[in-house]
Amino acid sequence: MLARLEEIGAEFLWVVYHDYSGLGRAKAVTGERLRDAVERGVTWAMANWDIAINDHLIPGARFAADSGDFIARPDPATLTPVPYRPRVAIALSDLFDDLGAPFDGDPRGRLKSQVAALGDVGLEARVAFEAEFLLAQPVDEWTWRPADRGRMFVVDEIDARWAWAANLLDTLSAMGVAVHQFAREYGNGQYELSLLPTDPLTAVDQYVLARGAIKALARDAGLVASFMPKPFSELPGNGLHVHISLWRPDGSDALADPDDTGGLGPTGRAAIAGLLAHAPAQTALGAPTPNSYKRLLPGSWAPAHACWAFGNRAALVRVPGRGAHRRVEYRSGDGSASPYLHLGGLLAAIIDGVMNDRQAPTPIAGDVGHWTDDEAAGRGVARLPRSLGVALDELERDSVLRAMLGPTIDEHYLAVKRYELRCYEEEAGQAGPTEVTDWERLTYLEPL
Repeated sequence: MLARLEEIGAEFLWVVYHDYSGLGRAKAVTGERLRDAVERGVTWAMANWDIAINDHLIPGARFAADSGDFIARPDPATLTPVPYRPRVAIALSDLFDDLGAPFDGDPRGRLKSQVAALGDVGLEARVAFEAEFLLAQPVDEWTWRPADRGRMFVVDEIDARWAWAANLLDTLSAMGVAVHQFAREYGNGQYELSLLPTDPLTAVDQYVLARGAIKALARDAGLVASFMPKPFSELPGNGLHVHISLWRPDGSDALADPDDTGGLGPTGRAAIAGLLAHAPAQTALGAPTPNSYKRLLPGSWAPAHACWAFGNRAALVRVPGRGAHRRVEYRSGDGSASPYLHLGGLLAAIIDGVMNDRQAPTPIAGDVGHWTDDEAAGRGVARLPRSLGVALDELERDSVLRAMLGPTIDEHYLAVKRYELRCYEEEAGQAGPTEVTDWERLTYLEPL
């Protein structure tokens, strides 16, 4: 790793881990400290895990000032130059306690354990993230507006933003992030970056690096890039769609039906059944802010019901297209999630479905977002949780997802998110179910 730092001309190393909100936490190391950081890691206060997104230590925190430290040790596989910051490299970290044992509260480590568990049932996953974000123009210290007002996917909008977009795509290529495509999305100032599939851990690592580059290059252009789920009441929200394919060690497609290229085999249907069974609790991992539920509304092109379908963007679990190679697209997550925990939960749900041979319901036909609740219930389709409080209650009842989190994250994640919900209720709790408040923008727009 030291030789690689010298090879790329890096004199500074950003050592990074990601918290429960998916925020990258970093310390910069230089000079004679580089060897020590590479070999031993960088020290952090354990209390960081009980700090909410507003930088408040939650009341009654177990990880307080006397709780000691953990160590972030840079993973050599993630080391990459930061092209937009000369002489800087970045590395994501594996986390250890202060005695050198792996820290079971590490979100990245929990994802690794789910990848191993998937292997234990004879499956491998390939994953790609599709992230929507807003480019906003600051109006004053606490107010923002979309940076443009064009139409979705039109050439003019790509052309107008091309100098910035080309710089972004060149930057990601230099960082080893494999991009599928970049597009102007539906809402004012809304864009989408789709990454190419790879193994689960690399997929998340590449997503968080891409997100960091997007935000940095926006700042350099005098803009704010935000992955906030719903920045403005009247405009579309930003989702984080996760594409997952499953493969057997012999290279065969575990989702597909070998006798019907347009269908799914038993493993594929069991995997979908697992995703649907744990969907209510999964919203607490993939959509973990009060603001998230102002995006997950019927008829909004964001899923509000626990159902699946072929090619249907109204469904929570979508099987895109037709053909021999199948994948599922999970559509309820957003950029306020820890992507390590969100994907860890999805893999845990898939494993549960496969191990217990769960049976998927019939795929829906039609736009469920325009059905009444009675119509949906009559067809066996339930609503996803309509608020963060309900989602956290569902997570607390879900033994499979809580086992995925492990005892440390389980305790602290629920406490941090319940505190975040209380802050919202105290500051903005009188808002309507679709009204995005100033408190939400002040809390989420720039950090996320």
